[in-house]
Amino acid sequence: MMKVVMVMALGILCVGAKNHNEEAHRALCDLLQAAVGKWGSSGEGLSEPMKAALGITIFGNEKGGVLGELESLPGVYKNVEGTQDSRGNWCGQPQEDGHNGINQGRSSGHSAPHGLLCLCTVGEKGWPVNESETVEERLCGHTKQTLGASDNEGWVGSKSVQGEKHVSETWKEVVIPCLKGERGKELKPALHSFLGKLENKSGDWYSSRYQLGEGEPSNERSCTGTQKHGVCVMYYNFTGGSYPMPWWTELENAIQEDEKLQKQREEEERRKHKEEANKKEDPRAEASKSGHPTTNQTDQQNTGTNFTNTLRKFNLTSGTPISMPSSWLLSVAILI
Repeated sequence: MMKVVMVMALGILCVGAKNHNEEAHRALCDLLQAAVGKWGSSGEGLSEPMKAALGITIFGNEKGGVLGELESLPGVYKNVEGTQDSRGNWCGQPQEDGHNGINQGRSSGHSAPHGLLCLCTVGEKGWPVNESETVEERLCGHTKQTLGASDNEGWVGSKSVQGEKHVSETWKEVVIPCLKGERGKELKPALHSFLGKLENKSGDWYSSRYQLGEGEPSNERSCTGTQKHGVCVMYYNFTGGSYPMPWWTELENAIQEDEKLQKQREEEERRKHKEEANKKEDPRAEASKSGHPTTNQTDQQNTGTNFTNTLRKFNLTSGTPISMPSSWLLSVAILI
């Protein structure tokens, strides 16, 4: 009876445990792995649009960079947890370029690694892995211990919490494994899966606003790391205005461009193969183009040459014409 009760209790704990942002994390991680796999060591052999798009996806800029530089947390995140309102500004707002005094080392659409930090770093007082006292909650597959949240603190952006401890733990436990690229992993299906996880959260202030992860935004605030606004990343996919497009829109465009180039290359290959096949089927066409004389033409040329040589034999030294008997001329005519 005791064993039955223990098994039932464990079952309740397992069922009750929630993995926050599980599917969103998996989709973004899979896409980043596919992007790194296609990038290789330095984007070698890629078309210019694809190289630029992968540079933005992985590094946050068109020129790209060296993957080894991402093995540790970038310096821009130094003391990000002690920067006022940094989580909402870096994860929930478009690029403001200092507007209204907003300090943005990163905007929400900067890159895929930055998106993972927004999605998987614990928030206010360790939210959401501090949600239950009895059930082990997880965020992006990790417990609060592995995410450095045993102190029941997290990234919100407050002068009361200094440093970058929780962001650094998320980079190590979540981002770096997703930077281990998988060669041959298809980029297009991974992007399609990622886009399927975005929720349209457009409001009165912003149109074409898409959220990845848990949380309910207001017109002016989103993804702040609080219980209300959540741990998430908000993308602003405007078709106009001064805001830059998020990284994944550049990737989507580059994939379409690559497909066009690939189609053109395939058509060119088919044309070449067809031309080569036609040449093999009709070798006489090639011979007629070469300009060599036919057999009849060659025979006529040879006959004319022999006749001239015969005439020369009768005029060895003198320039005086030699008269020949009509019988001889008749013989020559017969020969011709």
